[in-house]
Amino acid sequence: MPRLTTSTTVCLLIVCTLLATSVSHAAVIVEFKSLKIDFTNPKDASAKASWSPANKLSITDEGLGWDGPANASVDGWIQTKPLAVGLSWRTATSISLQVTIDPKPKEFILPNGQKSTPYAGRVFARYSPDMKHWSTWQELQSTDLGQNPPKKSGRHFSGRLTVPNRARHPYGLLLSEYSKQDVPWKSDEEAAVDWILKQQPDFFSKHLPFIGYVEFLFEGGMYGNQRIRSFNADLSYALSGLHAIPRDKDVYKNRDSVPWRFKATGIKNIEILPNQK
Repeated sequence: MPRLTTSTTVCLLIVCTLLATSVSHAAVIVEFKSLKIDFTNPKDASAKASWSPANKLSITDEGLGWDGPANASVDGWIQTKPLAVGLSWRTATSISLQVTIDPKPKEFILPNGQKSTPYAGRVFARYSPDMKHWSTWQELQSTDLGQNPPKKSGRHFSGRLTVPNRARHPYGLLLSEYSKQDVPWKSDEEAAVDWILKQQPDFFSKHLPFIGYVEFLFEGGMYGNQRIRSFNADLSYALSGLHAIPRDKDVYKNRDSVPWRFKATGIKNIEILPNQK
């Protein structure tokens, strides 16, 4: 399997001191991830994304696209593979997203002599707790006109994925109930999800209470001889709340380096973008 390149930076800030009689503390974990797809590299591109129409678009050393008249286009899309976010024991509920697609569309001349610049396209994002049940696609906003200088390379989009408090509430109640059980680590959401699904197997078909995985979707006209060279996404989020100390610290000592990894039964072999620092 090809090695997929993503990057992660984690910063752990302890914001409360331990209580004398407590084994838990409050913390904020700030994490930054990036997804970089090189569409001039067939191996890298196919490992991290899929696209359509597959029978029309091809990858060359100039990128993903097709050879044809400059004023002709085909409707196409690019979808990234799931990117795991959060930690294996603590989930995210709100993520800031920044996307850059390079290059920006080039001006071309119509048969009547007029000049035209293709539409930059649209970018969407969605999230899932288990890689089976997904939110609807949420559109990111183009920032090319407002925030980026006209000469800045690429086309730029930004937005945020956020789980409403009301959507998370049933999950929060169950997490609280789980923390009262006699378990090895009261803050382990991965174990809590297993416990929840044993009682309510269809829980995620009714609730999407956190962001475990993120996918991106680009849609737009693919013009002749205008190939996409790269897709870059930057994600940032904070994980906060009380953290109980596990009974056996050695058993859980590497969990901070592992992103969310729970997957629904039946899709365990689906390829995801791994966590790499």
